[in-house]
Amino acid sequence: MKKIIPSFLTILNLICGCFAIALAFQFQFEAVLILVCLGNFFDFLDGFAARALNSVTNFGKHLDSITDVITSGVVPGVVVFQLFKLSGNKVSDFEVLIFGYDLTFSLSPISFIAFIITIGSAIRLSKFNTSIGNDEFIGLPTPANAIFFSALPVLINSELFIESKEIFLNNYFLITSILFSVFLMNAQFRLFSLNISFEDFKSNIYQFSLIIISIPILFYFQLGGFAVVVLVYLLLNIIRNLWSIF
Repeated sequence: MKKIIPSFLTILNLICGCFAIALAFQFQFEAVLILVCLGNFFDFLDGFAARALNSVTNFGKHLDSITDVITSGVVPGVVVFQLFKLSGNKVSDFEVLIFGYDLTFSLSPISFIAFIITIGSAIRLSKFNTSIGNDEFIGLPTPANAIFFSALPVLINSELFIESKEIFLNNYFLITSILFSVFLMNAQFRLFSLNISFEDFKSNIYQFSLIIISIPILFYFQLGGFAVVVLVYLLLNIIRNLWSIF
């Protein structure tokens, strides 16, 4: 029974990822963001439960890895794929002859660049799974990257950005964001984890700073504010790394 609980939580994460993909294709981005956040919450719980119940298994590890690729890799790829569509890219018809059947596809080829995120996320997760346990992240965690891209269309569609949609919904911004995110996920860049020890405030100053700054951001930007929170997380880590050098 103890071994079933972590896997059950992992499957809940998987269900969230699958539902998020389906809703992303329907442009229901707020629901996608909620499901991605919920899925990553289950991802946290399954690891916590496995350690607490002393039921860490190879099966659970592999199931968790596959699930993470879907929730934190495929979902953001589909979201950005849809953003390319909203950017007004030309849709072309392609005819393919397969086993004597003439099939016609209506596609926007440039939109498939979005799935570079999925590839980069899979590589990042593979590195994480084969790395030795550490109190820090090396490279941007895939859940943070997934939350950023899932929250981006929600932020863009908010009243605050209604007059500047064109800045974000264009190929240059989207492609730059994709490449930069893949670089951040796989770069040798140290980022603090969100594990907080209340016994030593000084060693967790950046974690507490993130929490304090995030509250007004989420209050002001609402769900779209999660994209801003991820940017703040990156900024705090830049400050932290520069401070450690000097």
